Amino acid sequence: MTRYNVHIYREMKLRFDGIEAGSPEAAANIARDGLTEDADDMEPCDGETFSALVDVVGDDEFTQSVTIDFESERLRKAASELLEALQTLAEQTDEDCPAEYRTRHFTDALEHARAVIAAVVTERRPA
Repeated sequence: MTRYNVHIYREMKLRFDGIEAGSPEAAANIARDGLTEDADDMEPCDGETFSALVDVVGDDEFTQSVTIDFESERLRKAASELLEALQTLAEQTDEDCPAEYRTRHFTDALEHARAVIAAVVTERRPA
């Protein structure tokens, strides 16, 4: 059997105390950009495990290293492409759509898509 060194990339909770900022969003951005070692407290949490970097023991050139993305990381990586596709679909779908396609389910789905887009776009605005 092969021996491996495995590096797990997992969510953790960092606390930065006393950040002065003009808004909660600005404070969050300052903390986000802070160094891990500058955190006032660090603790694991029951969050997501995103990926693993797996190295073969003795492969000092790391030619056999592999990154394994777990489900949460695959979803995170797909999110921007899915949002873009959803935006394109919503932009191309309007009241000119033939009546036979404008069912209640279609209208509900389109409204839901537009609400998701609006929520994401609002969250992306810089503080």
